Order: sequence, then C-alpha cells, then structure tokens
Amino acid sequence: LVTIVAAAQPGFQTPATTGASNQLPVSEIVRLAVARATAQDKAKAELGFESLVATTVESLNDEAEVTNIETTLHRRYPFDGTVYEELIARNGEPLSEADIRDEAKRRADFRRELQEAEAGGKVLETNDERQVRFNEDLMARYEAAVVGEDTVRGERCWVISFWPRDGKLPRKTRIDRALNQSNGEVYISQNDYGVVQIDFRLLRPVRYVWGLVASLSRLTGQLGFERFAPDIWLPSSYDVRYERRIFFVTQRRHIVRKWRERRPVSGNTG
Repeated sequence: LVTIVAAAQPGFQTPATTGASNQLPVSEIVRLAVARATAQDKAKAELGFESLVATTVESLNDEAEVTNIETTLHRRYPFDGTVYEELIARNGEPLSEADIRDEAKRRADFRRELQEAEAGGKVLETNDERQVRFNEDLMARYEAAVVGEDTVRGERCWVISFWPRDGKLPRKTRIDRALNQSNGEVYISQNDYGVVQIDFRLLRPVRYVWGLVASLSRLTGQLGFERFAPDIWLPSSYDVRYERRIFFVTQRRHIVRKWRERRPVSGNTG
C-alpha cells in the first residue's frame, strides 16, 4: 500500500515528551506527525540515501500453499528527483544480457513517464509504497483514535487506529481505491513523531482498471520504518499479502521487501 515518510520540519520544534504526553488528543498527534512527514518530503531527505532492497514473492494456491518463489535484488537510489529501483539480480543470479537490456529500457521508460506525469501535473503511478505519502491529503480520508501504547523496535509509540470517513473520498489514482477501503493502525514515536510502523487491511473488495479489468479482494500488510539519521525516518520492511482476480484468473501473493546496506549517496546516481 503505502510508504509513510516521517521527519522533522525545518524550524519546527518538536514538543518534548513528558509524563503527560500520552494525553495529547489524537488530532494533535496526527498533526505533528503529518508536519514532520511533510517537512521530510519537501526536503527530499530520502534522495540523500541509496540502498539495496531484497524482495521475495511467494505465489500461493487456494489452500495458501506456496507454489513458487521468486527473489529479486534492486538497487534503490535517487533518480531525476525521485527514487528508482534498478534490478541487479534475480533468484540469486546476476542478470542475463537480455535482462540487462530489459532493465535499461525500463529505466528509460520510467524517466519518460515521470517527465510526462510532471508536465501534466499528475502523480506517476508506481503502485507501490513510493506513491503514497503520510500527509494531510492521506489522513483527511480517515477517522482516527488513540487505542493504546506499544514499544516497537525499542521505540515507545502511540497506537492510532484509523478507518475511512463517511462520504465521498478522493479517487485520483488507482491506489486511492484501496486506500479509501482500508483500515489499520499507525504507530507514532512519542520521541519525535516519526511513523514507526503501519498495519493495514482492506475492508471490502475493490475493482480497478490497470490495462485490464481487475478486482482486489484481499489485502493485509505491515510497513516498518527506522530512524537512519536525526529526524530522518525511512522504510525498512514491507510485508504484504493479497488476492486479486484478473478476468478469470485469481492471483495470491505474499511479498516481503527488506531494505539493507543503506548509506549516504556518493557521486552521480542518475
């Protein structure tokens, strides 16, 4: 579903955590978390890093048994003002010459589509966690409530439950359809309002057109984030299960993505 990005706003003073900090109303916690996330987005903080992303995709049958496993390794780096993931290995093996040619074409197509989207004032639909930001537009579609506290990877967090508001919700992109029908929990750091984890679930099936008519009937997942520098939170893990139907074919997948070897960018990557 989503990448939720969090960082401190330049010139924005994060309130100190006190013994009464857990008494903040949910609207204030979300406001501060959104301010942090929006500031990091505007500063393009993620473009200061590159990393490797290891992905495992399991195909499952009707009994939820794994029938096939594919692994890939991507190099994730800044590219034309955004983040690009370049395929560098498949199933533990280096790319073939044909794969290298295909990847070069995919990279060129990505650049062209990005330029066309920017020229038209649109969002490039990557249909992954890169497309969605934790901002006011996202959270405006949800009701929210603080339902407890928890410690996640050593970070004390507020646990905030969210669910769709009543009424008409934005549907500008394909992924909006799933966002509008999802609920879950977001874990926000009591230390600096960074988003530490998101759990989400699709409430009801969603139909969409993606070159062809399809329906997403099940979707559950968890996104994890880590603080990689003062005031910079970046994605660290992604674990999603889904079931979708394209015409008469049902696909069931379990996708796990893990970021590793993240480091500051050095030299020209784009």
